[in-house]
Parts: sequence; C-alpha cells; structure tokens
Amino acid sequence: MEAIRTYATRAAADLDKIKLDAAQIPSVVVGIDAAMEGGIAGVRLLVPEDQVAAALEILDKTTED
Repeated sequence: MEAIRTYATRAAADLDKIKLDAAQIPSVVVGIDAAMEGGIAGVRLLVPEDQVAAALEILDKTTED
C-alpha cells in the first residue's frame, strides 16, 4: 500500500475513500485525526501500488467538479 494523500482530519480522508470505493479502487485510511492530538495531522489515504495513478485521477477529477 502506498500513501497518496495526507489529511488534517479523518472526515476529509473518509470522503476521498468513499470516492475511491465508488470507483472500485481499494483504499484504507490510517492515522490520527488532528483534533484528537491537539493539532498534529497525520491521517493518510493508502491504495495498492498498482492503483496509485487511477486513484489520483479519480480524486483529481472529483476535486475539479
């Protein structure tokens, strides 16, 4: 698995995970939400290495919409 994005909150990461789930790209959210650790961000979205390009394309496209 490879980290493709880092987020300040778990909620933001979960929203992108939902987009990847809809595109049938497996992903996992790992890390601690900034609010839980007093401002230390560390929530990452991971996908399989062979799905990185497709995942980034999906996330970039949905960000533009």
